[in-house]
Amino acid sequence: MKSTVKMPLGVVLFGAAFTLFTLLNSFRLEKKIENFDEINVKRINIIEKDGTIRMVISNKELQHSGRMDGKDWEKRERQAGMIFFNDLGDECGGLVYAAKKTADGKATSGMSITMDRYRDDQVIQILNDESIDAGKIFSQRGFFVNDYPTLNGINQRNEAIKEVEKITDDKARKAKIREISQTHGIRNLLFLGKTKGNSQGLFIADQKGQPKLMIYVDEKGQPKIQTFTETGEIKDFLVTATK
Repeated sequence: MKSTVKMPLGVVLFGAAFTLFTLLNSFRLEKKIENFDEINVKRINIIEKDGTIRMVISNKELQHSGRMDGKDWEKRERQAGMIFFNDLGDECGGLVYAAKKTADGKATSGMSITMDRYRDDQVIQILNDESIDAGKIFSQRGFFVNDYPTLNGINQRNEAIKEVEKITDDKARKAKIREISQTHGIRNLLFLGKTKGNSQGLFIADQKGQPKLMIYVDEKGQPKIQTFTETGEIKDFLVTATK
């Protein structure tokens, strides 16, 4: 005659629960890699283990508004593309692009790749821009090097502009905005490429953004080398008239 040993119900339940927990936990530890032939998505967020955002790939509607000092900026219109964030979660650059047609069938388009200064705006940019002004189409394509004159970041500059916008007197408000731009605004130090005026060349400025040297071919095909004095006077070093 066979004897049977009955296990206490609590022991049985504990064993079953422990087995289930072990199985579920082992599944969590496994790195899942999924392969897709094709996927449609409006936005993808790339994050670190702790949730820090590192990159957003998005359409225009859901594009990230930007982030600095641990806070997202207010929702604003931005173009489709990729926005990059550094180890602290602050925006540090991106790649965006756009195009649209006017009522008369003319088109504007552009693409921009930017790299930002720490806690500030873009200081390196590769740009392709086609725009319309007064019914005419202009294009600018090239490489920019920019900088900012103070250690204040983009948040401080934006807050200063918000305060100025409260000024009711139009003339005083515009004057104050110009002052902020001159004191805290972007300085273009170098441009290499094609200008909207159809000149191609190298254009270099000083730390204040004042033009100092231009080596270019103008819209008439005439090569030029020009420098600027402290007062802004142009000195020509090479001017060759075309026949």
